[in-house]
Amino acid sequence: MKRHLFSFFLVFALLAPIFAPLYAPLFAQIPADWDIRPPRDTDSTVYSAGVSQPSPTEQAALADAWRDAVRSLAYSIGTHFQGQTDLTVQSEGYASGVEDAYTLSVETASFSAGVRLTGVREAARKIERAGGGYVARVLASISREDYNKALAYLDNEMAAFRAYGFFVQKGLAPPAGAGKAGAAPAGFQDYSAWLHSACVIIAVEDARIAEQMDGFIKKVYRNAVVFADIIIVDAPSGSLACNARIVYGAAKYYDGLLRALQNTALFSIRREGATLVLAPRDGSGHAAALAGLKAAVASMKDSSKYIIVGSETIQTQSGVVAGNEIVISQFKSIAARQFGLQAASFSIPSQYTSGAIDEDGLVSYISRNAASVSARYLVICHAETQLEEGIPEYKLPPLIAASCRFALYDLVTGETRRSETITTPPGAFSPANLRDQAVVAASREALRFLSNPKNQLDLAEIMRELLQ
Repeated sequence: MKRHLFSFFLVFALLAPIFAPLYAPLFAQIPADWDIRPPRDTDSTVYSAGVSQPSPTEQAALADAWRDAVRSLAYSIGTHFQGQTDLTVQSEGYASGVEDAYTLSVETASFSAGVRLTGVREAARKIERAGGGYVARVLASISREDYNKALAYLDNEMAAFRAYGFFVQKGLAPPAGAGKAGAAPAGFQDYSAWLHSACVIIAVEDARIAEQMDGFIKKVYRNAVVFADIIIVDAPSGSLACNARIVYGAAKYYDGLLRALQNTALFSIRREGATLVLAPRDGSGHAAALAGLKAAVASMKDSSKYIIVGSETIQTQSGVVAGNEIVISQFKSIAARQFGLQAASFSIPSQYTSGAIDEDGLVSYISRNAASVSARYLVICHAETQLEEGIPEYKLPPLIAASCRFALYDLVTGETRRSETITTPPGAFSPANLRDQAVVAASREALRFLSNPKNQLDLAEIMRELLQ
């Protein structure tokens, strides 16, 4: 028996140096004088010491010391925000030696936020008699991961707050309603929730790529409003500070920006809600990605040019008269005057434009021949008039109604957008008679009416959603 025990201890002694580094963190000791010299924070743990006021019972002293320790921990998180004016900690209940959860409230002159602290544990305690009562000292600990989560949340909440203020000043985001200063926008739990609902966030570690991303975004959507800040994202190695470009209008821009970025084939893209986290593809490095992005911006199709095709028909008693370009001419004029866009020439086979316009066929043809197309947009116009012949015996005159709508295909983002249909007011246009010449004249007048901004209808308004 003694020989077996001796063998066991001999083997243990030989193997202990090998396994000691693996198990050292599990048996790390809190120094005996931690109440005088609290242990330094490590890569895995953050510490905070608290002391109580003299209390009538040990339990009351422990609870007071625990609150002080957690408050100190909270201040270490909150005090790195400049301009802080108030900070409070709300406990959801103290249980000795058990993980606890807290809400940390940060208040500045214009901003307020609440952040959850989870994973706070008691690491050590000391209690001593003081006069007729007790004084307790408690050492609290929290994992570095949980600590960094709280920091990241507050950093991102502040960035979202700054973005919200910026977009409010630009007249895009609705101002916050009445209530507590700095409170989250109405209908949202916090500013971060608002940000991920209203905006597209493009995040990349390299600042030079982020700066070039400004030009990329503006080339994709020239009227996009962009705000720059730093946000924290999750990464395999832990929290990562990224340079962010925040674009207002997630519903309008998210899909197009995502497709445009995918088309560059420069980045691996990780989607976290409305956030697109970019990293150079296949480990190519930031320098190669930056050069590629510059080239992509330089070679991107001209967003000031478009190709327009369409069908404009006038209905008469004798049939349909085709070949008019009244609305198309109006479109070109408005596009140049109000939107700074110019029509470009591109030969399209007649099979796609004769008779009814084949939208899908046109888009497919343009996509296949994109390399030879200088313009960015394909605009398809549908304009027509409808004739009601009237009933003379009831003294109902003939009437003409004109309508138009557009489809726009974007070669950069791959999007197809369609406008609403606008129609002339009922009964506004009546030919003098039903002869083709009179009907065509009244029909042309009705089609021209569609672009007159003095009227209730305005062709420019339905173009705005397509071209901005």
